Amino acid sequence: MLGFTAFSQGEVDCKKSFDFIYSKWDNVQNMQYHSKKFERHLDQDNHAEFDFTVQRKPFKVAGRMAEKGHYILYDPEVSAKEAMYISNGFPFTNLTLDIQGKLFRGMNHYTISDAGCEFILGIIRKEYERIPENFKCSKVVRNGNEEILIRAETDQFGWKDYKASAGETVLSIANKLSVSAYLIIEKNDDIHAYTDECSGKTIKVPSHYGRVVELYIDAEHGLPTRIANYDDKGLFESFDYTNYKFNVKLAPDYFTVDYLDSLN
Repeated sequence: MLGFTAFSQGEVDCKKSFDFIYSKWDNVQNMQYHSKKFERHLDQDNHAEFDFTVQRKPFKVAGRMAEKGHYILYDPEVSAKEAMYISNGFPFTNLTLDIQGKLFRGMNHYTISDAGCEFILGIIRKEYERIPENFKCSKVVRNGNEEILIRAETDQFGWKDYKASAGETVLSIANKLSVSAYLIIEKNDDIHAYTDECSGKTIKVPSHYGRVVELYIDAEHGLPTRIANYDDKGLFESFDYTNYKFNVKLAPDYFTVDYLDSLN
């Protein structure tokens, strides 16, 4: 395991950096954190903040929308395709919503089932395994905090044709290629939602997850503090993570509607 306790700035081995992240991740049963996001959307930029509680096994997520105070609950043992929207005001009722649908996800780059860092970390690690020569890892100090920066950059970022097979959707294509589903929608005028079926269509897909990808990892606890992704237009998404708490003693009924409703 890579140790970062004796901290001095400079280049470090990327494989050992990923090994360090996942060794720390293996010790996490649950975690709480604050997430601040920026996403480029078709009509306007989107900014939002959430407080998340994520249980890893079995996987469950409870999120609180910082501005409005609404809770969202995802328990795949109840439904893998739906989440509960627990109102703290208008519309004054709880709603069961499709996690990939326009009402719940809209143009958000990710959905609640992607919470907990594992999804994005997995994409970046796959990119490293595919093209390690594009990656550079170093120890840095950012905002007074000792961190590991995992940075990938390519001058080969571009768009290529992809002919969709029967039954393929924007999401399944993006997952297959380890690229951004949002960028596929943005690039193709005849695609409007993540669940749009693309059977038989030839569409444009990005060649890489990003032109530049920056992943900042806390040198002590090993989890992300910032993920930033750039394409040929510039920054298209960033996520900042703060206020981590690990292996919190949660109420047995924490991931239930009744419990989260009682917090409002």
